[in-house]
Amino acid sequence: MNISSARGLAGILPARPSSFMPFAEIRTNIISGIVVGIVALPLAIALAIAVGATPIAGLYTSAFAGGFAALFGGSRYTITGPTAALVPLLTVVVFKFGIEALPLLGLMSGIFLFVMAALKLGRLMKYMPGLVIIGFTAGIGLSIAFGQLASFLNVTGTDPSYEHFHERMWDLIKHLNTIGWTTPLIGLLAVVIMLIWPFIQELSVKLKSIPPTFVALIVVSALVFYIHIDTPTVATRYGDLPGSFPKPTFDWFDIGLIIKLVPSAIAVSILMGVETLLTAVMADNLAGTSRRYKPTQELFGQGLANLIGPIFGGIPATAAIARTGAGIQNGATSRLSGVTHAIFVLIATIALGGLVGSIPMTVLAAILIVVAWRITSVPELIKMAKTAPRQDHLVLFSTLIITVTVDLTYAIAAGVFLSLILLLRQLTSIESARELQPDENGQIRQVSAELSKLMQQRRDIIFFNAQGLISFHSAFEFERRILEHDTRPLILRMKDVRYMDTTGMMTLETIIKSRHELGAGVMLSAIQPAVRLSLKKFGVIDLIGEENVFSGTALAIATVPVGTDSADDSNSDDGELPSAEIQPG
Repeated sequence: MNISSARGLAGILPARPSSFMPFAEIRTNIISGIVVGIVALPLAIALAIAVGATPIAGLYTSAFAGGFAALFGGSRYTITGPTAALVPLLTVVVFKFGIEALPLLGLMSGIFLFVMAALKLGRLMKYMPGLVIIGFTAGIGLSIAFGQLASFLNVTGTDPSYEHFHERMWDLIKHLNTIGWTTPLIGLLAVVIMLIWPFIQELSVKLKSIPPTFVALIVVSALVFYIHIDTPTVATRYGDLPGSFPKPTFDWFDIGLIIKLVPSAIAVSILMGVETLLTAVMADNLAGTSRRYKPTQELFGQGLANLIGPIFGGIPATAAIARTGAGIQNGATSRLSGVTHAIFVLIATIALGGLVGSIPMTVLAAILIVVAWRITSVPELIKMAKTAPRQDHLVLFSTLIITVTVDLTYAIAAGVFLSLILLLRQLTSIESARELQPDENGQIRQVSAELSKLMQQRRDIIFFNAQGLISFHSAFEFERRILEHDTRPLILRMKDVRYMDTTGMMTLETIIKSRHELGAGVMLSAIQPAVRLSLKKFGVIDLIGEENVFSGTALAIATVPVGTDSADDSNSDDGELPSAEIQPG
């Protein structure tokens, strides 16, 4: 390995701790990891079943992907495993290519996460529109909730070949006559337990660490088992789970399927990256720490987790917001919590795998419906609908509806596109150039009082202030405002221009040429260094002439003799003035 590659690897791999963790902190993190493991057990089973995989696949995912992500990720808090966010995309892949495609999809997604880490794309997360995130998260929640209705109600006879939302819902409605009363009541009991358990926890500190999902799972499963209630269970649907350590395998690797899975793998990896970095940000905020997560290393850790997970029978995984929050609330301060969670899930799977078969399918559906309700965040949606500007409603609800009815990747693309369109609409409403005229107090506000007085004495010159970003979004208005004036000498003050793209420079070039054809002079003043360099490279400075570029507006005024109509003639007497330094303009 050469020195540069070693440095690159060192920048991704987690740093060696500088000191040993106190025993009390070790104990707290282990307890936190066990609590998170208890939370993860029912969710891992339910989420695996939701995408069409076996329950054991979800447990192995939490154990192996969760462990490697905790060890090598860039956050001390994130818990990785099967997540609700991935359910819609993975369900489509299973529908098209079969359950056998999920391990290969996970491997490919892991590789794409490595690429994202190498390109440092984690930094782009800060530019994801918040409304898009809220919209597709809510859409994911609704998709999961609707997708679990058949298991919750024990609807039979539906056609699994239907792919689109409206087809599946209409098929479900047509088969509602197959519902019995037993299974829905069991599912409803599970929902009630999960809703009332937080209130019971308020009465006893000892119950704080026991999650509602785990209580509902144990209580209702025991009730069904001992009373012999006839309802579908995990065992009747998937058979008994193996109570042994999984053997590494690559039997799922299909080179002929790789090309077909590329679009899905890209979509899944992008969603993994977004979900993971969102979770890491949330974790740092919840923990109140000044030590922030490392986005590049976090993507690397998730990529490695998705490479290892499939080898041990897992499915694609990413950081889970609810489980990460549970860890922090129970005292997590380091990676040890995430590692403990993974070890606990693995031990519980090996030791208690035989008991998983007794879990009613409707209970798992009930757990996912409650999870879906929480991630949909209906109160927040209602608040947005009442308080957000109308144009933001378009982004939010378009993203939500497309997520539910079409596809998550299309929803994100549509949401970002609409956000950009609305942003451009706002940017075009901002003036890119304004004629410098005195206000009601006789003062030109953009400049100093002294310069304002000097400018008002020179009615034979047109003064314009260019401002902001002179780019493709503002170029037309920039040109229109300046060209609609007469042929007096024009001084274009550019102190407030921070950036010009190629379209902006082409427009400025057109303005200069048009005024030269009319015999009108153009001078530029107070150009920012970076903008001046761009204009020089593009040829605008050469076009206008160095003699017409000034470091300050007062210097430009001084070269125009009183009463002349052109700045070009006046410069022959004064000569070239220095323009390299920016002076107050």
